[in-house]
Order: sequence, then C-alpha cells, then structure tokens
Amino acid sequence: MTKIIKCPKELLKNDLYRKNILITGGYSGIGLFTSKQLISQNASVIIAGKNKKKGNKISKEIGSDFFELDLSNRDSIENFSNEFKKKYKKLDVLICNAALMAPPALGKSQSSVRTKEGREIQMATNYLGHVLLIHLLENIIKLTPNSRIINVSSCAADSMPSGGQKNQADIDLSDPYWNKRKYIPIDAYGQSKLAQILYSNELAKRLEGTDTKVVSIHPGWGSATNLDRYYPFILRKILIPIIGRFLGAITIEQASQIHLYCALSPDIENGKFYSQIGIYGNKNMQKGGLPMEFKSPNATLQKQSALWSWTMKELNL
Repeated sequence: MTKIIKCPKELLKNDLYRKNILITGGYSGIGLFTSKQLISQNASVIIAGKNKKKGNKISKEIGSDFFELDLSNRDSIENFSNEFKKKYKKLDVLICNAALMAPPALGKSQSSVRTKEGREIQMATNYLGHVLLIHLLENIIKLTPNSRIINVSSCAADSMPSGGQKNQADIDLSDPYWNKRKYIPIDAYGQSKLAQILYSNELAKRLEGTDTKVVSIHPGWGSATNLDRYYPFILRKILIPIIGRFLGAITIEQASQIHLYCALSPDIENGKFYSQIGIYGNKNMQKGGLPMEFKSPNATLQKQSALWSWTMKELNL
C-alpha cells in the first residue's frame, strides 16, 4: 500500500490562540476531526453547515461556534456572510470542505433536486456556493495577515475507475447543469471538483501580491466519512468496510492530514495542489504530494479562464 502522507507532529502542537478558522461541513467526517484537532490547539473554530440541529449539538460538544449555511442557496450564503462579519473581524483560514457526492439521478430524491435557479445540485453546492462564500468574505480574509483559502477537491477531479468513475472529469460550460447530457452523478461530482481546482488556480493568480494564499487539496478517501451516503447500503455498510483498504480507503484521521497541513504549515505555496494518496485514474498521481502537480488533459489555462468568466457572470460578481 502507498505510504500515507502525515502532517508533521510539530505543526499539531502549535498554539493557535486568536486564530479564526472557518470550516464548512465541519460537524462530520474529515471536517469534524479537523475541527477537533484545531480546537485542541486553541483555535477559534467556526463551523458552517446546513443541518442546524446537528451543527448546534456538535459545536456545543467540541467548543466551536456554529452558523447555519446552505451552500446551494444564495440567500443563505449572503445571510451567513453578514452574520459572520458582524461577529468576526478577521478570518485566518477558510476551509471549503462541505460537499455532496453522487446523489441519485436529478429529481429522484430530496438531495438531488435542482436549486431554485435550476442548477445541478453538486455544481451548485460543491463549487458555486463556495465561490460565492469566498467572494463575500474576501475582504475580511485579505485584511487578515498570512490568511489562506483551502478548497477541498478530490481525485475525482481526474478520474477514479476503482471508485466507479471511469470517465475523465471535464467541465462542459455549454451544459454545466446536465440539462441536455445524460446525467451521470459521479461525473457531475468530478466536474464540480475539477472546477474547484481551476478556480483556486485562477483566484491564486488574482490574489498575488496580497497576504492571502489559495490552495486546493485532495484529502484521500476516508472510509468512515458521510460523503458516500448516497451509495447503496450494501456497498456502504458491508463491502467498503471489508474491502475498503484495498480500494484506497483510509481512516478519518489519515484523511484529515492534508486539511491540517494546509491550515497550519508556513510553507504552503500559493496556487498549488496538495494531495493525500489517492485512487486517481492517472497512476502517476496516486502517491500524492505536498504539493503535487495535478495533471489532467482538461486542466488547461484556457478552460480555467473560461470557467472564471462563466462563474463571475453566473453569480453576478
């Protein structure tokens, strides 16, 4: 098995007093482990998420702050941003961690309905929602010394045949919401995750000369996360726990290491991609790296520029 990348132990002992760290989806899975670790280092952790009941319960248990946030809803994102800025005047680290992965075919479940704008739910939540959040908080982030933005992507931004994604991830700006194409949930997930990487690269360029760094990451596949909640019951509860290790699954603690490294390390480089080991279709990327070159035939500067222009227009930014 490929050697798992670990955050250096000394970084996990740093005193983070007066550091404000916002984590979307920080009340479950990798986000929760990351939240707990950062709180243990004296950071002020703010969790944002859609499940208000769960968010309040977990935050009370671990000593974080909680704000309700639905990343598929513009009003919710704007309300969150306003409330956050009323309470906090600085933001050291923003970890865009929350995500949906491969919900059932559009309209087949409550989780796979289109947004009120008609957007496919994964592109709306994983990508566009986080972009809007970043831009609404951009000024407070830039005013914070040595701040950073971490976009949590996936090896699905390439492809992951052993995880059920045979096709190379791509972004189709002529049909980003799968109105004309046959809807393939895992391919829609890959599109949203490739979009996060290309957006991060472009934002990093635009923030050069400021005190803010932007990176994208692949944390690895945590076998006990809630990200695979739309997989069939037998696969989730029986097959993955038994054979997950052979498919590339790692523990929640192991999958949190890239989150923590990029939040804590003084050595991260603006615009780079940081990856845990992964089940990439491109075998040359499976060992990960701090940082690692993300190689995809669809990760072009032309597509990056086109995505930025489309995104700004789509969100009226």
